[in-house]
Amino acid sequence: MLMSHPAFASKEEAEAALEKLEEDLLEGRISEAEYKAKKEEINRQIKLLELEEKLIEGQISEEEYKREKARLLGEAPPAPEEAVEAIPEEVQKIFTIAKKLKDVREKREKLRELLLSKEISEPTFQKLDAEYEEKESVLVDQLKKLEETAKERLETIEKRLEGLKLEQEELKARFVLEEISKAEYDSKVGTIETEVKRLTSEKEEIERAIKLLEEEEES
Repeated sequence: MLMSHPAFASKEEAEAALEKLEEDLLEGRISEAEYKAKKEEINRQIKLLELEEKLIEGQISEEEYKREKARLLGEAPPAPEEAVEAIPEEVQKIFTIAKKLKDVREKREKLRELLLSKEISEPTFQKLDAEYEEKESVLVDQLKKLEETAKERLETIEKRLEGLKLEQEELKARFVLEEISKAEYDSKVGTIETEVKRLTSEKEEIERAIKLLEEEEES
């Protein structure tokens, strides 16, 4: 089963998994067929990680990222989004970085649990935690650079949502006053509700990203 997003936090982690895989093969812990299948999947994960980095660094657009990701996963390419529904690329970068930051923090928490349960020693914990701490720091810095963009986009969305609410109220009043037909009312309200749903979803994603930054500033 193909994974829809990288299973590793970094290329280094994936490359280490490849080395471990070769050791397992040499020592007879896995068969040649298992080795080939797992190696193919890890290499795919490495390519996905490289793709995410290109998106974050602005080397490719969100559309190019989605198209290449679908190719790597053997999925049908996504249908082009209409301009009215397109989310700014800078905001898409925020979503991607925030997700990676959340993943890294979860892995650090798992490491602490392994230490507390004595499944790993203090030196092992310190080494691995230092690696993840560095990754977390890089991601936080990247997110901070986009913080102003996130807040500006959030303000734009909130203003638009308020405007849509007023439009919906006006339509209801005009319908009750029999200025417009039910068919026209339903059609226009349906369009408004679709946009409200999309903007609300985007708003929640941005708020989560900003919350991650606020948690970092408080710690």
